[in-house]
Parts: sequence; structure tokens; C-alpha cells
Amino acid sequence: MHDKRIKTVAEFADALSRIPLKKECIRFFRGHADSRGYKLRPSIYRKSLIKHEESIVSEAVVRCPADFPKDLSFFEHLVKLQHYGLPTRLLDVTSNALAALYFACREKERTLGEVIVFDIPKEEVKYYSSDTVAVIANIARRPVTFDLTRLPTKKEDFNDDDEIRRLIHDIRQDKPSFSPNIKREDLSRVLCVRAKLDNARIARQDGAFLIFGIGGKKREHAGVPSEWVVCGPGGPSISFTSKHRIKRELEQFGISEQTLFPELESQAKSIVAKFNPKYQRVIRLKRRRRL
Repeated sequence: MHDKRIKTVAEFADALSRIPLKKECIRFFRGHADSRGYKLRPSIYRKSLIKHEESIVSEAVVRCPADFPKDLSFFEHLVKLQHYGLPTRLLDVTSNALAALYFACREKERTLGEVIVFDIPKEEVKYYSSDTVAVIANIARRPVTFDLTRLPTKKEDFNDDDEIRRLIHDIRQDKPSFSPNIKREDLSRVLCVRAKLDNARIARQDGAFLIFGIGGKKREHAGVPSEWVVCGPGGPSISFTSKHRIKRELEQFGISEQTLFPELESQAKSIVAKFNPKYQRVIRLKRRRRL
């Protein structure tokens, strides 16, 4: 498939129909508003925030303890932080292609948006309760000096190292019966994780997450396997112009800011706009200019 610039929802559907799903894979999507120089990396690895990861998590729990009850796993801690816009080692994806299309067109109407298409092997798609997910999630609790390259290579010695024993201690806060037997390679994986649908936004967006391990040292993130990426960075792309038109078309399919962000704080602007004649005139004027 060659690069394709989309101007309508119908063209998007046609482009997707031409991409066969790989065998034994599950398809996911990620939409982003600006395709220029985009890299598949989680927010904690942007702007040198990784050195503060442990503190960011702890500070959030200290300030808002009611949001982090004891029965919440540490992976679910990260999901909640992601939900409220804090940097984590998670990257949002969705199984809903139209939701991804909306996010590609949501902002920066003059830039080229993009939908990334992933075909992820079924064995790399885990549930929130997975032990491997717990291992990768709890890397967030380790200091930035955490470095696999300095640890023993033999399996028995590896799990007996003080750094790994501390990691196992952290994991057991969620999973008391967790076996003290971590596979070294698991710490350098990227997995797709299906979270609980107890969050209205995740449910509406058919959301899932990529969770990133480390690339040897904690300062480096693991890379998304290139064979997962069917369309996106480094290969053929599905990008978007005419963002405003596409968003209007998506409303006909029930995909909009109001449906994807059901919380009251997200609904407030649209409620006010609905009853504000001045705001409606501005919107109509903008639409005329784009036509």
C-alpha cells in the first residue's frame, strides 16, 4: 500500500478494506493530529520526564489517595494517571477505527493527521490481570538508574539480584502470590493490554493500551516491533486533510467529542455551545470559510 491522503470517511473505510488482517493477529489503531516526525513512544519518555517517573506516580497517590484504592492494581494506577493526562509508560490505542480517525482529526486542523494501523499477534495481547503486564508496569516504581545491562545473565542469579528482588516486592503489593521468577526478556517487551471497561471513556473509545518495557536501561524505552505496524511511522501511511469535514461526517456515525468523552467536565463546553447563539454564529462562519 502506498501513502494515502484521506478527505472523507468513505475514503478511509475504502483504504482500510484494502489492508488484509495478518493471520493470528488482532487489529488496533491509533490516531494522532500531526504526522510530522511522529514517534511511537509513551509520554513519560518525552521531555526527559523518565527521570521523574517514580516521583510522578508517588506524588499523584499522595495528593489524591481516594482515586487509588488498595484493590487497584499498579497497572490500573497507570491507566488512571493516563486518563487524567499525566505522563506514563502507556500509549492509547483503540479497536475502533472511527475513534482513531476522530483523534487524527480532533486538533490542529491545518496539519496532516494520521491513523496508525497495528496487527498485533494474539499472544502479545494481554488482559489487565496478566503477570507479565504487572512486571512491566512496576518498572515505573524503579529509579531511573535501573539498568538490565548491569544485572546477572543467569536466570537464578538474575532473580536473586537486589534490584529484581525489589521489583518482585513491588509486584507482590498487587499480587501476593506472584512467583519470584521474572524472565529478563519480559522487561524489554511491549505488550497490548485490554483494560477493565469500568472507565466510561475507555468503554466509549473501545480503548486498550500499549505498555512499554525498557531498552536495557530505564532511560530508554523498548521499541514497538516493526512487524506490528501495518501503516504508520517508517512505512505506508494513512493521513488526513479536510479534518473539519471528516469530523462532521463522523458525527453521523455517532463519533464526536460528546460521545467519546462522556464525563461532565468534557461535556461542559458542548452544553454551553448548544445554548450560546454567539458561539453558534462563530461556528457557522468557520464552516463557510472552509467550504
